Amino acid sequence: MVSAPKPPTALQIAVLVAVMLVAGTSNSVFSKWQDMQCVANCDDPARKKVFEQPVWQTATMFLGETLCLVAFKIINSKYNPYNPSRRRVASASARAAASHSQSARLASAPLSRPDESAFNFNESAISLRGDEEEEGIKAAQMAAKQAEENPFAWERAILFWGPACCDICGTTAMNVGLLFVPVSIYQMLRGALVLWVGVLSLLFLGRKMTTSQWSSLATVMAGVAVVGCSSLLDAPKKEVQSTAAEEPAVSPLVGVCLILVAQVFTASQFVLEEKIMERQAVEPLLAAGFEGFFGLSTTITGLLILHVFIGSKPSGQGGYFDAPEGWHQIVSNPSIWSSSIAIAISIALFNFCGLAVTRTLSATSRSTIDTSRTLLIWLVSMSLGWEHFKWLQVIGFGLLVYGTFVFNGITQFPKWTGLRDAPQPITVILPASDDELSDGDDDDDVDDHLSHSNSSLGRSRSVDTSGRPMTKRSGSGRRGEVSPLLKNIDES
Repeated sequence: MVSAPKPPTALQIAVLVAVMLVAGTSNSVFSKWQDMQCVANCDDPARKKVFEQPVWQTATMFLGETLCLVAFKIINSKYNPYNPSRRRVASASARAAASHSQSARLASAPLSRPDESAFNFNESAISLRGDEEEEGIKAAQMAAKQAEENPFAWERAILFWGPACCDICGTTAMNVGLLFVPVSIYQMLRGALVLWVGVLSLLFLGRKMTTSQWSSLATVMAGVAVVGCSSLLDAPKKEVQSTAAEEPAVSPLVGVCLILVAQVFTASQFVLEEKIMERQAVEPLLAAGFEGFFGLSTTITGLLILHVFIGSKPSGQGGYFDAPEGWHQIVSNPSIWSSSIAIAISIALFNFCGLAVTRTLSATSRSTIDTSRTLLIWLVSMSLGWEHFKWLQVIGFGLLVYGTFVFNGITQFPKWTGLRDAPQPITVILPASDDELSDGDDDDDVDDHLSHSNSSLGRSRSVDTSGRPMTKRSGSGRRGEVSPLLKNIDES
């Protein structure tokens, strides 16, 4: 029998959160730092040219996500003593053995009371139950072995090409927008994501939102407007450092619009991921790796095609789609290629630690920590002298945070506003029997095969105000792995 895995200690959780914060902050800061690196005419301020290759930066991000495949392979290696797949197989075997033992006891027990005149055995019922138990055991063991050998069918991995394409459009647009605005404004404007996720979930996932959630989205929209205005009002004071910023009053507006439009693509990515995870049982780390692989291959292929039609022309040389020039700028400048490596590693660490935090704590905790990352990026940017303190930005950031927290159910509007929702169902975790205390990450397929042969499985239930229990199941492919932005939007 496999013992239950020990819960992570407070120190381990603190390390995960710290690495997530540092990796997420480093990613945005290094991306902005790259945009400030001189690549030509560095001695002539009038003709100075800085690194402006958003497409190559997008490819770097996908390279980092592809590293999640390496991490997944290492974690699930047969040489890893803590291999979760191996634990799932052992857990399934132990639970199947317990079910078989229970069947044996039922088969050997009389089906009538000892004080009756004769012992009547329903042999056909016992035989049928025994056959069902044997089928359940074999199916569970087969599913567990298949999960170990092939955790996700590669032919279905192509499903993640759709989210990857949305990610390409969103990330590239944000990288272009980052050329025109400070990194803190860039990060804060990404808070508009919750607005688009809510709207698209309503349209395409059939979800419904409460009055409080609609009001929180309006608060987020107000925060985005204030943050955008703070960037536009500060534009005339900024020193022109880039050929892309020749019109200081116009450039920040272009950057703000690009970042906001990018959130539509990112929200579409989230919705597509949710649809896939509802139908496919896939490890989140593996899903991130698949998106990285398809995103990297598609970005490089698209860049080569655009170079032929745009970048190789006289008007496109030295621009975003001049692939050889961008590659030359990266490999010939130590500051750029070293920061590219740092960006790729930080993306991989951020995804890995973010998924670990979601599994260890909750998706809401992850979204809260990500909000703290925005504040940390702002502090780092001011400490490096890239921008200065602005009260208007503080107000906008406050509205963004408050609206996001209300949307995720972390806090509520004051009672006097009349925007509070009715009490939500309370989730109660029923205790599991001793033979269930194995690995909490057992595959859903294994649970499905064993569900009919072991009726004592613990279940997660919701209890409404009338006291009636309602079985509750996560909508994602893995139990408890729900998008931070989608988890609080009710099913219609």
